[in-house]
Amino acid sequence: MVSDSFKDDGHFKHGINLWTGEPNKPVFYTKEMAQKIRDIKCPVGDLEMNIVQYPEFLTIRLYEDNFLKYDGNLKLRVIDYIEMVKKLIESYGVRCELEGVPAKK
Repeated sequence: MVSDSFKDDGHFKHGINLWTGEPNKPVFYTKEMAQKIRDIKCPVGDLEMNIVQYPEFLTIRLYEDNFLKYDGNLKLRVIDYIEMVKKLIESYGVRCELEGVPAKK
């Protein structure tokens, strides 16, 4: 548990990483990151994907009904693309997760 004296310190205002005990860094999705992601060629023109900013990490949000329409080799290429985007975000020192949104019923 972190003492109250550390909670007011500007270095700790974003909280503590519970795994490492180190202060969390603020997470920002920058214009530079967005441009580098746009520079990666997406294998399909209609992939619904969003980058969502949470206080401690970014997430790549995918929509189940959109993703499930791809088959076979095309689905593998989409997965490779998403993995490249994830690695690019992580190269900036930002934690990145995948988030699926269920299909509408």
